[in-house]
Amino acid sequence: MTTEAHIDDFGQAAIDWFVRLQGDASLATWTHFQAWLEASPAHAAAYDAVEAIWIDVEASTPRREPEAEFSGAVILPFRSRPSRRKLWLGAAAAAAVVAALVTARLSAPAVQTYTTDRGQTRALTLADGSRLTLGTATRIQVRFTRRQRDVVLIDGEASFDVAHQPDHPFTVAVGEHQVRVLGTEFNILHRAGDLIVTVRRGLVSVAGDDREQGVRLTRGQQLTAHDGLGSARVTAVDPDVAFARTQGKLVFLETPLPQVVIDLNRYVSIPIRVDPGAMAIKVSGVFRIDTEDAMIQRLTLFAPITAQSVGGSIVLKAKAAKP
Repeated sequence: MTTEAHIDDFGQAAIDWFVRLQGDASLATWTHFQAWLEASPAHAAAYDAVEAIWIDVEASTPRREPEAEFSGAVILPFRSRPSRRKLWLGAAAAAAVVAALVTARLSAPAVQTYTTDRGQTRALTLADGSRLTLGTATRIQVRFTRRQRDVVLIDGEASFDVAHQPDHPFTVAVGEHQVRVLGTEFNILHRAGDLIVTVRRGLVSVAGDDREQGVRLTRGQQLTAHDGLGSARVTAVDPDVAFARTQGKLVFLETPLPQVVIDLNRYVSIPIRVDPGAMAIKVSGVFRIDTEDAMIQRLTLFAPITAQSVGGSIVLKAKAAKP
């Protein structure tokens, strides 16, 4: 059985522009190309993908000088870097070759894996123009096919600003759950069996296994679940609180100290624990994601607690009441 290949409108436009820019392209052509490139992140991503495929082929093809009878042919340079060898092709042949190469890549889509280390964040723009921001200690996999855009959030946290493509659904698999969208902005936190989905714009559907009914979320709603949607709870929230992490901040609003510590432990190497006598303390404030010492020091300023180093960990204890 063969896999049907497909080039979407952006991909075909990128191929056309790639071919048009070869040889002595006019200033007007370059001006129009620049306007097309800046019109959408998806345009730039599509062009970069076409150019990257051509560079890969150029790097792996043995050097061969053009023969004399190929008079009137054009040279195919690269927008981003000079070619190491000159490949002589007619414009029609160049378009056919580039299209064939892109089609071959699309017929066997590869899985891309992206990760961040503890304390690190990372911004990505996918081939469809969707933008992702990975939080600390996060691992995701991305696979685009002709009909589907699939992401697997293996662990950690990611914010998604999904390009609207109704004919190409965008799904995020998180453990046994699946978040399905067409075009929206949302945040997913997946840790220790917990799932938190916050919607900033648009509409998403969170589904579990076949026995569980899906939950639909819209702007300003947050779903919190543990080990299945049977425990799911939907609340109204300020979505900017969840997205603050993408700007290097943690926002807490009357948050129980144990929950604050769970968040902080995702950014520090020395584990933080809460003394039983401090479990009921709540924290409100905006914390800048910084060094471990700085974050713990700020926490002691926002809450009536002290921090002590005990046996390879930091223990947070309630301050003794003044007599």
